[in-house]
Order: sequence, then C-alpha cells, then structure tokens
Amino acid sequence: MKKILPIIFSLFIMNQWLSAQDEFIYSQYLFHPILVNPAYAGFSSESQLLFNYKNTFATFPNSPKDYTMSYNGPVSQKLGFGALLFNDVAGDLSRVKGQAALNYKMEMGSVKLNAGIAAHISSTQLSNGVVFDQSINPTDPIIAAGADGYKFFGSTIGLYGEQDGKLKFGVSIVDLARTRVDQIQDPVSGDNGFFKYFNAFVGYKYEVQNYNFSVEPSVLVKRLRNVPFQTDFNMKMTFLDDQLFGGVTYSTGGYTQTSFMLGTRINKFKVFYSYDIALEEFQKYNNGNHELSLSFDILTKYSNK
Repeated sequence: MKKILPIIFSLFIMNQWLSAQDEFIYSQYLFHPILVNPAYAGFSSESQLLFNYKNTFATFPNSPKDYTMSYNGPVSQKLGFGALLFNDVAGDLSRVKGQAALNYKMEMGSVKLNAGIAAHISSTQLSNGVVFDQSINPTDPIIAAGADGYKFFGSTIGLYGEQDGKLKFGVSIVDLARTRVDQIQDPVSGDNGFFKYFNAFVGYKYEVQNYNFSVEPSVLVKRLRNVPFQTDFNMKMTFLDDQLFGGVTYSTGGYTQTSFMLGTRINKFKVFYSYDIALEEFQKYNNGNHELSLSFDILTKYSNK
C-alpha cells in the first residue's frame, strides 16, 4: 500500500494537469513581478538574477516542489529581455518549462511602460519508476502518454507600468496561443481566447516620510486554465531605505489562504521567505506552503545615474 499511494498521487496530479495552467502559483510576486508578468522584464534599470524554491503542502507525502531560475534586464535603452526556467516535481510527475520574453520600453510623461510578448514551451512526464512498476497497467492510455511526455507551446502578451514610482499596474494575458507539440490527441489544446486567462494587478505606494518606511496596498485578480477565479488582497511594506521588507496576502476565490512574507536586502542581494496557510480542511494534513527566494541585482550600462 505504501508503494501504491505515491503512484496514485502522481496519477491524480497528472489527470489534473494534462490541460492545466501554464502559469504557476507564487506568493512572492509582490517583490518579484517577473514571476507573474513577463512584461516586467527590463523595466528596472538593473538586471536581476532570481532563484526561487517553493514547497507546497509541506510534510504531505510526495508534495509538489517547485524550482525557478530567472533573469531579466535591459538590453538597450528601449528593449528589455527576460528568461525563465521552471521545474516542478510532484510525486512521480515532473514538469519543466522554459520561457523567453522581449519587451518595448516607453515613457509617456510621468508614466513608464513596458509592453511585450513571451513564448514558452513546457513538458510534463511520468518517471520511469511508474512506467515499469508491475502494479501499473502499461497499456493504460494516460500512463503510456505520460511516459512519452505532454509537450505544449504557448505565448503571453503583457503590459506593466508605473506612474512616478507610486501607482503600479500590469496585466498579462496568458495562453493567448497554446498548442500541443507532441503526437498525443488533446481536445482542449485549442481552448484559447483573448483575455480568457489573465493576471491583472494594481497597487499604490504610500511613503511615510517621518518614519522612513512605505506601505503598498494592491490587488491581483487572476484566472488561469483549470483554476477557479482568484483574487489576492495584498499589503507590502518596506523599512529603512528598502533594507527590510514585509508583506501579507489574503487570497479568496477557488481557495482561501493567508500568506506572510519577510525579506532583507544586503547590498545587491535580497533574501525573501514566505509562509502560506490555507483556511481549508486539507490544511490539517500538511504544514502549509514554504517559499524562499534569492535575488541579485547587476548594474548595466543602461542603469540610471
């Protein structure tokens, strides 16, 4: 029985993800907008390397573990570039995604804008341990297809902007064009549509001058493939000239959870940790979600003086 349970868990996850969203769920997009909107790539005058790790449903057997590495920065006065590599492991199921984004930078008075397009390719595959397990029927069509891997190509368009560094807004339309790049039949491969799946964000930064900190309330509305409509209500805080960070998020919609975030900056390095606790029945079977990220800012010749 102990051997069968991880396999059942993997098959359940695969059945849910055969046509699932290509965007993954992060808590730390408050500090790293590139995680949810590729249009942010190159918006800052500095380039950034980001490493992110997330353990979802920690302590639950074979819980999902996500590894993300990304780079974004300006490549000219008017162009920004971003690249992202993601790997998710849940039981015996593994998904890999690679993404590249190119953005055009504009200024309209006090408003700075990035607009661009991103393309990605992803692959979802079962491990050999499941395929050759004697307790599994190798002729099962899901098992056979999972052994070969499900491969998708998709594209996203996005917009990200700020006015005077105070008002922040962005929208990314995901799965604008999504298609299979393998030989497996999938009736929902063409289930696309303009503005059908999206992330939309708006926030405002308030400076508390006499106390050297700022608060930034914001809202993120998201609808992703096979995921219920979700709304995040956020509060981001910075202290001591952006050396200390804090944040809290309340998510409601398809599921309800609260996230707590802490971070610090040491010269060009930033470290963040967040903990998510779901206000759902399943929470008593796991230890919540843990997310850790490390970023490094790199000066470029396009940096502002």
